[in-house]
Amino acid sequence: MIPGLDTNWAYYAFELTGRTSWLYRYSTSYHWALGVFHTSGSDIQPTNSAERIFVQFVLIWNLVVFSTLIAAISNALQQLRELNEERTEQFAKVRRYFSSNNVQSGLAKKAWAALSLAALKPKRRTHWDEIKILQHLPKSLQAELHRHIREPILSVHPFFSAFDVAFTVQMQQVYQLCISEISLEQGQELFHTGEASTQMYFVMEGTFCYHAEGMTAEPSFLSKGQWVGEPVLWMSWKHTGRLLAKTPCAVLAVKSKELQEFLGSEGGDAGVIIREYAMQFTRHCHNHSFRLTDIGVDVDAVGKLVEQAFEPPLEPPQEDSDLEGSESSETLAA
Repeated sequence: MIPGLDTNWAYYAFELTGRTSWLYRYSTSYHWALGVFHTSGSDIQPTNSAERIFVQFVLIWNLVVFSTLIAAISNALQQLRELNEERTEQFAKVRRYFSSNNVQSGLAKKAWAALSLAALKPKRRTHWDEIKILQHLPKSLQAELHRHIREPILSVHPFFSAFDVAFTVQMQQVYQLCISEISLEQGQELFHTGEASTQMYFVMEGTFCYHAEGMTAEPSFLSKGQWVGEPVLWMSWKHTGRLLAKTPCAVLAVKSKELQEFLGSEGGDAGVIIREYAMQFTRHCHNHSFRLTDIGVDVDAVGKLVEQAFEPPLEPPQEDSDLEGSESSETLAA
């Protein structure tokens, strides 16, 4: 007999009963472990102080862990119940509202389909304004983050790309003061026909479908790297079509009022170039107003307008300057 074997539970459970097969030893030990962890009890009892201390430790650990687990599950279920109750209440209000206002069944079905799709709330991008702790970063670091995130998106547009190269400081202010981020779910509209425009949009992700009002052409699709609504930055503008998210989408919005207030106050070369580009863009739009939409001017035409705006002013001919100088000398001599 192994020394000390008669002082533990294994002696009483196996040796004393004569049940010493490997299968019985394993199944009994496993049964005891399950019994301790799940508080269901077992016919195996501790037979010495060390075994009793171990069992007490396991029971306390079991109480703490399972109590915490049950509390977490209960809390999650309560939150889920509250979300479902809020959603059910909102849908009930919509149903009563449609009923009290005699909304036609066809229109009501469209609204129900859109609301059901919106209620799914797919995972979307996290935006800067949603992370309050970022406001505690140093201003210089915030500016660096804004440039790192937003510069690649705006630089696809020839004007913003050229302006950033020539006037980095002013463009940094645009990144910080004139930009916002918007997420849309599938089937949601970004704008509709006749709505007063306030922002230009750059697509960051997803696919949009643009339907121009009164045009028989096929709808246009916009994806990452494209923009829509530039006219509002340089003139008064109302949307000429409807922009619909075909997939979950995210856009970077350039706020026209803030951009005009900031860039309009700029003097020097930056102010001259901004006013020149705005004038060139507006003139181009008026000359092509018969087919102008929210999608605006094609990228090649925009590139030419930017070249004209950034073109240095012509210097007066040297011959004229020399002639004027000689005439002045003759006048003084006389």
